[in-house]
This record gives sequence, structure tokens and C-alpha cells, in this order.
Amino acid sequence: MKIIKTNCIVLKKKEMKEADLLVTLFSKNYGKIMATAYGIRKSKKRNTVSLNPLNEIEITLFQKNNYYIIKDIEIIKNFKNILKNIEKLEISLYILDSIDKIYYMTEENGNFFDKLVEILNFIDALPYIKKGYKYYVVLSFLRRIMLENGIYDINEISLILKKDRKENIQKYKEILKISKNSSCITETQEKMENYTGFLKKIVIIFENFVNRNLQTEIKIKKFIMEEFYGN
Repeated sequence: MKIIKTNCIVLKKKEMKEADLLVTLFSKNYGKIMATAYGIRKSKKRNTVSLNPLNEIEITLFQKNNYYIIKDIEIIKNFKNILKNIEKLEISLYILDSIDKIYYMTEENGNFFDKLVEILNFIDALPYIKKGYKYYVVLSFLRRIMLENGIYDINEISLILKKDRKENIQKYKEILKISKNSSCITETQEKMENYTGFLKKIVIIFENFVNRNLQTEIKIKKFIMEEFYGN
């Protein structure tokens, strides 16, 4: 086995046997990988919190082919502000779930890893997040996924929007203009509130587009729980 070290975002973890963890990671140098942490749940030297989803970590692994064993872990950032806010947490978990479903094992994508860290840092740093802007952040993420995978076809998207209403295209252009021209995040969020219903609809259109073109099944309704807490 060889020893490798890389930065990762923890996508999910699963308990195994009495003391082990199976962890899915999106890494900077090796793409998406699954690694086993043997005995970590009973170890006095290791803390399972370091392998919680949403953590950015530096991890040392034993590697043999596509089999990875966790040797050492160091937390770089745990995005604590996301964990304190249900709105931020919903969209962040949706982002992690989408990456887990879209990307294959050992598919190297260092540029997108950096973009993912940038997205999570942005969400974490927001002083608050209003409902309309929450959907705008999701929309921006889906657009990035489409660009990264070479499926962002503005002509096809325009045709899809026209099937419902022609003014959808105009609204989409207005949203892009707001994000580009607003002077501060507060102003942007206030303006986006006027487009909340449309943003929810366009997110579903983009999501369906991604699912169809990438043969996957991401679903935002599993993560956004507005009907439960009344927003």
C-alpha cells in the first residue's frame, strides 16, 4: 500500500460493525473516494466528529488500487455557521448529496473541489439567508454542475422555459442581472425575494435537466422542508 495525503470534503459517513466508519469523501486530488476508518468509534486518539459531513479535512490514507484506509485526519474547517442555520444546512446537504450522486469514484476534479469549498465558504459567511436567495444559491450550484459536466446548453434551456411561459426567459435574465449589478448581499437578497416562486420553479427545471443529461436522481424536495416550518 502507498500513503497519500489530500484535502477533502466529507460527503457522508456510515457506521460499520462495532467500531468502524465507512466515509465518502470528495477529494481535491483523487475525486470521490470511499475510505474506511477502522476502530475510530472506540479509539481514544481519534474523534469521529472529524469525519462528520460538511467538514473540510486534510486526510492521510493508505491506498491499494481503489481501496482506502484512513490513517490520520486534521480538520481544516467545519463550517459551523452552516450547522447553526437550518436554511443554510438544507442547501448545503443538498449540494453534498448531489455531488455524491453525480460524480463517480476516483474521478479527479481539483478545480471543482476548489469551487465546492468556495461555495460552502460563501454560504457559511452569509449573515442570513432569505428564502428567495436560498433558491438562487441552489440555482447557481446547479448551473455550475452543468458547466462542469458540459451540459449547459442555453438554447435548450430557453426552449424549455418557453414551453411554460415566454416571460420566464425575461425573468431569468432579470435574476442574472440582479446578481451581477446589486451593490451588496443585502440588496441582492431583498430583490431576489420578489422572484421566490419563479426561482423555485427554475431550480426544478435545472434539476430535471441535470438528472436527464447525467443519468442521476438529485431531488431538492428531500432537503427543503418549508412545509414543516412555515416559511
